[in-house]
Amino acid sequence: MAFKNFRMRRDAENWFSHIQDQKPIRTKFDLYYFCLMVGLATGRKSEPAKRCPEFTDFTDNFVSEYRPYQRLIIGLLIRAELSRLGVSVMEKDEVRKIFVDLVNPQNPTNLTDMGMDRLNEYSSGGYDYLAEKLDSKPYHVEEFLRTYAKLLRGAIEQNSDW
Repeated sequence: MAFKNFRMRRDAENWFSHIQDQKPIRTKFDLYYFCLMVGLATGRKSEPAKRCPEFTDFTDNFVSEYRPYQRLIIGLLIRAELSRLGVSVMEKDEVRKIFVDLVNPQNPTNLTDMGMDRLNEYSSGGYDYLAEKLDSKPYHVEEFLRTYAKLLRGAIEQNSDW
């Protein structure tokens, strides 16, 4: 059975093109993760295909460096969706429904197709946020990482759920 993949918009790939091979960035998943964390922290999401009709399905599973954090990432996704939908963690039936919609332990990613769509949407929204906040696409990884850390820290501080 085929499952949905991690997806990155081509405009995002182009935006990161100057730093994608600079250490410590080793994989496209690193770039995806930068976007995803900002998207989840800000609660910002957008449909990749609607924002940019060209995209790349780049992997069907969490890459080895991120596999130990897979459950944390899924937990952040669930938390973002609870917040977006205005559902309290105390609303057990609603939380259970969201889990069923997003989580599939039979899939290697532990996500349903809907869950993978949502993750890709938050990554896409995170890219939108980064592109808006930075004057230009990044050219030097050290400079990008400093700026990124400030933006992410600010987003986390403004998010009462984090």
